[in-house]
Amino acid sequence: MKINKFAVICLVVTLCLASSLWAEKEDFQKVFKKVNPHLVTVEYKAEMNFMGQSEDIEGRVPGIIIEGNMVIFDGTSLGAGHFNTDMFGTPQVDKPKSLKITDYKDVTYDAEFIGVDDYSSIAFCRLPDSAKNKVEPAEFKDVGLELGQDVFIFWMLPKTYLPRFQMSETVVTAVLEKPEKFYLFGELSQDFIMAPVVTEDGEMAGVITPVSQTSGFTPFDFGNIFGNPVGLMPHKQFDELLSNPPEADKFKRGWLGVSLQALDPEVAKFWNLDVPGGIILTDIIDKSPAQEAGLKTGDFIIQLNGEPIEVTQDENLSVFQKKVSAIGAGNDVTLLTVRPKDGGVDTNFVTMMLAERPVSASDAPDFEDKNFDLTVRDMVFADYNNRSLKEGEIEGVVVDKCEQGGWAAVGGIDPGMIIVKINDRQIASIEDYKTIMAEVENNKDKEVVFMIWRANKTQFVHVKTHWED
Repeated sequence: MKINKFAVICLVVTLCLASSLWAEKEDFQKVFKKVNPHLVTVEYKAEMNFMGQSEDIEGRVPGIIIEGNMVIFDGTSLGAGHFNTDMFGTPQVDKPKSLKITDYKDVTYDAEFIGVDDYSSIAFCRLPDSAKNKVEPAEFKDVGLELGQDVFIFWMLPKTYLPRFQMSETVVTAVLEKPEKFYLFGELSQDFIMAPVVTEDGEMAGVITPVSQTSGFTPFDFGNIFGNPVGLMPHKQFDELLSNPPEADKFKRGWLGVSLQALDPEVAKFWNLDVPGGIILTDIIDKSPAQEAGLKTGDFIIQLNGEPIEVTQDENLSVFQKKVSAIGAGNDVTLLTVRPKDGGVDTNFVTMMLAERPVSASDAPDFEDKNFDLTVRDMVFADYNNRSLKEGEIEGVVVDKCEQGGWAAVGGIDPGMIIVKINDRQIASIEDYKTIMAEVENNKDKEVVFMIWRANKTQFVHVKTHWED
């Protein structure tokens, strides 16, 4: 029998290709089975406040189980309290009222909310102790990604689908060095925030986050944040974040006490500064580490702990802010500063101890007054700063929410007002407020006089009550 050599060659090639494709499919299955047990969906309920109005919101986002019985998840819509203010141009989202974590086995747990990292939009929550031996924490490794390297990205499917995640193959399309090191994977949108990045061997390298973020960010901007790409931060930076979650009474974020502007090339050139970037101090907070160290408005900072500050645009100020925050309160930093003087500049090394970053409005103690249908909270640093007041210049509680149709709203109380006195009695905290209002309720006062501070002046608001017999 005559053998057709060409047919044999074709058959061999076909078998090799089939074998290769089959092996590739098996590899895909192995990666999926290795990663899927670490992935969860997170469902939350919270309250959003905007322009004095509030409404309940719900969300369903991807999450990953990590060590310490914790889960990290997409906290974009929960906002970052230290970026938001109590003014009414930015929606405010309270801490979630509930968090439910569902694992790959379709088991659901109630979780305790911890907080959201200001810069990465990664939120943290803690599973109950009963879940410790039932869930599988992920292990992230420094895999040394390179340009052109193939990776997998896992992303969440709609609620009715099982499994809850699918994987896509992509490639490292850029390795950013400025404004900070980041790995990019094509044109990923904000929808991929918290998507895990996995190597072909099934090793988890990290998660997708915004490349940079500024104080103008609002979680309700859609699409890529300010047009900036999303990508993977280096392992060291990600590991430090996981080791120091935004948990009260634990790691204290560092704070200089300054307002910032980027040192752009034109300004640097004017002062004959041969530097890759820096920070211009536009304001110094009273009694802050910066003031006590002798820094002044108009100074430049060009090095932090011996490293150049490569910030030339305001949208990259977060690069510097993140570094200061990560150093932590109580630790020393050394700054190389430049002070314009008599047509030239003076340079100086300044060492100072970082203070703890002030409490944000979202973290301040609050109290819901159901009689008057309003919620008040203690004053925080931002309340003074936003109103150009010195801290302690006035005392009172801030009206956080005020329900339409309630006694307070009908009487003329609005969110953002500072209640200084009630019935001529000084208010310095929500504890003072609760004590006085308990007496008002006990006495069934027919009218309550609020002395409030608003728009740099005080006024009196008379609120009528309607107690039930």
